[in-house]
Amino acid sequence: MNKKRIEQAVKVILEEIGEDLNREGIKYTPVRVARLYENLFYGYKKQLKVMNEEERNTQVNKDIIPITVFKNEKDNMLIRKVKFVSTCEHHISSITNGECWVGIIPGKLLLGMNKIDKIVKFFAARLQIQERMTDEIASWIDKNIKPQGVMVVIKANHMCAELQGDEGYFTTSSVRGIFAKEINARQEFLSLIK
Repeated sequence: MNKKRIEQAVKVILEEIGEDLNREGIKYTPVRVARLYENLFYGYKKQLKVMNEEERNTQVNKDIIPITVFKNEKDNMLIRKVKFVSTCEHHISSITNGECWVGIIPGKLLLGMNKIDKIVKFFAARLQIQERMTDEIASWIDKNIKPQGVMVVIKANHMCAELQGDEGYFTTSSVRGIFAKEINARQEFLSLIK
């Protein structure tokens, strides 16, 4: 990410909306925005990688987000609620109050609970539409962890809709495996996240 180019772009926007670039509260805004974008959009620079415990503790790479897995010994449903923020790709506006529920019926591998947080926040750390983000989370878990089933439900508020006078609260879902095939599994998950 070229922070200087982002700073210049922010200066152009500020000038175009009529702001004084030398005003005390605005003077360092381009620098602050460039720094914020580095944190807000890390999902473009890093990658998720499934690792066992030994790999996690011996292979350190700042561009890798380790997703530690363990051998599964039970078929219990794992449910995790993760709060997140993201950015709408259509308006570069905030997606706020995001709540993502991930339900997994494990296969041979079991995710550490906090690794679900890392997966959700990784996909939130880029320009997004909620429908795609929901599907990306379910697809990544299904492909890389190979559970018996995964279900993802996201509820979030889109400021771009709110600022245009519309209701901005949306709910999306994505299902794979046993959740797609068996209505009882799907209903159990949905009843537990109410």
